[in-house]
Amino acid sequence: MKMWSVKIILLLAVPMLVWLSCAEPAPSNYAFSLPTVNGEETLEVITWNLRFFPQNGVEEVNRVIMLLDSLNADVVCLQEIDQMSQLVRVANALPQYDLIQSIHTDYLMLGILYKPDLLVPLDTSELFPDESYNFAGRFPLQVKFARQVDSTDYHFTVINMHLKAMGDASSIQRRHNATTLLHDYLSDVITTTEDTNFVVVGDWNDDLSTSSGATSFTAFMSDTENFYFTTWDLAWAETDEADSYPGWSSFLDHILISRALFDENKTAVTRTLKLDDYISDYFSLVSAHRPVMFRFEPLLD
Repeated sequence: MKMWSVKIILLLAVPMLVWLSCAEPAPSNYAFSLPTVNGEETLEVITWNLRFFPQNGVEEVNRVIMLLDSLNADVVCLQEIDQMSQLVRVANALPQYDLIQSIHTDYLMLGILYKPDLLVPLDTSELFPDESYNFAGRFPLQVKFARQVDSTDYHFTVINMHLKAMGDASSIQRRHNATTLLHDYLSDVITTTEDTNFVVVGDWNDDLSTSSGATSFTAFMSDTENFYFTTWDLAWAETDEADSYPGWSSFLDHILISRALFDENKTAVTRTLKLDDYISDYFSLVSAHRPVMFRFEPLLD
């Protein structure tokens, strides 16, 4: 599998504020007042649908560069990339990141930005190559990472995906089929080979708190012994304040973990990053989706 490594060095650095109380400020290459999510002892995984990126051309590209640089997460999983060359341009402008991109997806591609100084990608693959219909032609992008924790390799696997949209019966069934395939695959890995730390993120295109979501995600919602949506409480919140897709008052961008991460989840943080609180034109310029973050401290066995 081909992986792209792209870097340049920029000159200007300014300190950032702190998004979470236990995070340390990280330097930014851009004069942009947005809090960081990065912590010294934690791993941060963000999922973010960028909506036909870059629908608004150079201005949107530059804004995404500033946002990513300021947030400074360890792993950022991006969906709905219309022009991969422009995401490469984003990665070129961020010296802290390398980019892994989907190869086989031809429309609305996937990308994963990660910090090579912190993480080593051990294996990259695109899952279910024979299931284009159920996965809407967007094959889940899987990367197994290693990070040093107390001089020991800590392994975790990220899967970035973008399921079929729309609320018609056919689309719901395709999401159901896709998540059932994914559930069976993950179950096989954690029960027959190794109990892997799986973090499955992306635009799942359905809300856990709806009847359609219950149908779309039956396999995972029925297997609470082995899997957990860390976005469950956000999706079921009484208010829509933290919705990941506020235009339709719904929560579509989920994070699922496997049982090996249940202990880490006891102190983890799952949060919708309300970038629109800082940027008045966020929804018109950048995306209809807000990014969602899973922030956890790796625990060795």
